[in-house]
Amino acid sequence: MCRGRILALDYGSKNVGLASSDESGVAVRPLPSIPNKNRRDLLRRLKKAIQEHHIGSLVIGLPLNMDGSRGEAVERIDHFIGQLRRELHLPLSEVDERLSTVEAMEMWRSMSARQRRRYRTVDSLAAAFILERFLKES
Repeated sequence: MCRGRILALDYGSKNVGLASSDESGVAVRPLPSIPNKNRRDLLRRLKKAIQEHHIGSLVIGLPLNMDGSRGEAVERIDHFIGQLRRELHLPLSEVDERLSTVEAMEMWRSMSARQRRRYRTVDSLAAAFILERFLKES
């Protein structure tokens, strides 16, 4: 694993959820999600988040089918993953994200309105689950 903070992404067609680790890779915290309006704006905002949070590597959730196979959802984000590798020049790992959104939705429902406003969308909670899974498996 790379030194420094890790930024996890939960890529969605409307929003990209973000979560970051601490320097030691122990604590995970969701960050405000980024609207996915267009690729240029998304990459600009990701670069800004990487600088602000001193990110050393990236993790992106891979939406595998329940049987573990790669389906249409994975094919849709493969191009984005390629762009991340070319544009951001950071180590990037892919992590199975199956059920991370389900887990995030359960937590989202238990949160107060104030907590929900802080994160804007459930996507950043899903990114936190993705990052926790990555850290456990590393």
